[in-house]
Amino acid sequence: MLLQVFTLSIKADLENIESISLPEDSSYTLTVKDSAGDDQREGVVVSPLEEQELSGSRGTAHFALKWSRDARHEASLSLQHIKGVTRALTAADAGKFVPIVAFECRGLDPIAWQPQASGKGWAPSGMVWEDVDLSSGEWAEYDEKSGEAVSVMELEWRFDTYRPKK
Repeated sequence: MLLQVFTLSIKADLENIESISLPEDSSYTLTVKDSAGDDQREGVVVSPLEEQELSGSRGTAHFALKWSRDARHEASLSLQHIKGVTRALTAADAGKFVPIVAFECRGLDPIAWQPQASGKGWAPSGMVWEDVDLSSGEWAEYDEKSGEAVSVMELEWRFDTYRPKK
């Protein structure tokens, strides 16, 4: 099975927020598609805290499945953080997509992401929110230190194929 790496990139309008990130132990809820067919699985939860042994291999993955009962090979997905590529979305990134996590995939492609309530946000005042809920595509709060409203609005996401620069 062909190995491909996809990045999940986000962009959003940040108001009085310095940066927003998803912690390295965040789970991701995805819809995945068979790379060689039309089968799909919705609501797939991928956690970096859970690893599955791959049948017929010495390897492990954060998620694995067989598209059909008689399939010889398992499709798999593993979360990655790529140094110098995946990072937090910052206020300086206005209008740009920023890769926040990567998925190493064999036999499946991620096609949809359902944001969850696991984001972490920092304000210029030093205020930190540990539970930024991105599930609706926007989030708003009040920064008691600065006396200002803070928000993440117009959240958009996309998957991109990652190819390391040579």
